[in-house]
Amino acid sequence: MKKERSMRTRNLQGISRTIVNRRDTFKIAGGGAAALAGAHRFLRAGSAQDSEVTLRYQNHWTKDTDAHYEGMNWLYDAFAKAHPNIHIQNILNPDSEESDKKILADCAAGDCPDIIHDANATMWDAGYLLDLTPYLDADPEWKAILDPNVLGTTTTDGKTWALSGEVSPLPTIWNTRILDDAGVTAVPKTWDELLAACEAIKAKGYTPTSWEVGGHHQWHNILASQAGGLDAVAANKFDSPQHLEAFNRLKVFVDNKWVPDNEIELTWQQSVGLFVAEQSAFYLNGAWTIGNEITGEGAAPDLKDNVEFAPYPAVAENGSTVETKQTTGIGLAAALADDEAKLNGALTFMKFWFSDEGAKQWILLTRSPMGVNVDLATLEGVDPLLLAFLGAKDSAKTPYALPGTKAMQERGWDDCATGLDTLLSGGTAEAAVEAYLQEMSKYTTA
Repeated sequence: MKKERSMRTRNLQGISRTIVNRRDTFKIAGGGAAALAGAHRFLRAGSAQDSEVTLRYQNHWTKDTDAHYEGMNWLYDAFAKAHPNIHIQNILNPDSEESDKKILADCAAGDCPDIIHDANATMWDAGYLLDLTPYLDADPEWKAILDPNVLGTTTTDGKTWALSGEVSPLPTIWNTRILDDAGVTAVPKTWDELLAACEAIKAKGYTPTSWEVGGHHQWHNILASQAGGLDAVAANKFDSPQHLEAFNRLKVFVDNKWVPDNEIELTWQQSVGLFVAEQSAFYLNGAWTIGNEITGEGAAPDLKDNVEFAPYPAVAENGSTVETKQTTGIGLAAALADDEAKLNGALTFMKFWFSDEGAKQWILLTRSPMGVNVDLATLEGVDPLLLAFLGAKDSAKTPYALPGTKAMQERGWDDCATGLDTLLSGGTAEAAVEAYLQEMSKYTTA
């Protein structure tokens, strides 16, 4: 969801000029080639190449106020020590949205960065991204550590065009202080328990939830809990019985006034602000919310001690659910296929970053998981709050990621926005399905 992503990235404003000056190049190394046969040559090459290679990487993650800053420092320093013959030219973009615009503009002009930050399906369709599939297939050990569900979100028609530099579960985040005040003795585990809790929360003068942050993920969870729900999403059956049921379930929130009366007018800042101010009882968001909201400016110092992370309550046959969301794809420029030395360096960069050690450092230093499988039990020094957050996925009966269709790659954050707005405007669930169908049909292919 774009608005939630802007919340996640509101401090991700690019790289300061100080960092660019002292890090105008970062050293990385490589060895390999530029096609399927090149992938095998890349694997066989064990020694660093003699020539120096420079790769351009535009991003906003290395500004000193960015949540990823320490992780990027580790990445660049580790690469410089391990691979001194290939340099990464780190280029400042002022903020996340402007960064995306600049990268697209450069690619449209035939000058894509070698390493492409926030790679997406639109860039793949435009021919800007390298197909990583042969290189993954040629290295089964590397491919095996990547989460296949997450990998599916950056794959189109069997072609993988990016790896996930940031992925997060989206558990349900509860304020247990509000639950206690409302006489709710445990976090709801079933739909009926959720309804009862919302009624008690409202009766005590609180707002159960707000949809501007997390409402779409509630809707996805209701779909995923139903048998055939995710299959309907994968098949672009936007008017399926499961979709109608999801809108019917959320209509209950509107009918009972369990969302703010002005919900349709709220910004994401106002929405999540209700939770920070301890006026709403639950919402759904990614791991970035720990630093941005739960322990961020404006939150009570002990709010972190009064939250619980849980799966979304069981709605149907598939039980409780936690959605996993891929948020930032890291790809390589298609033009690298014509430059073997640069391709080798870029693949080395990806293999170093998207590794077991890289994923562990990313969790430790940025609080953001990557699309790499990590055994949390092997990590030391992790914030217990983050461990509890990440652990919520393991307690769900059905953890899932949305299918990697074009529609979900394009609109997986806010796909049901028009349908929810229809409900908030007093419409029926059937009308919400119609609005949703009309909007999402734009993203299907003939």
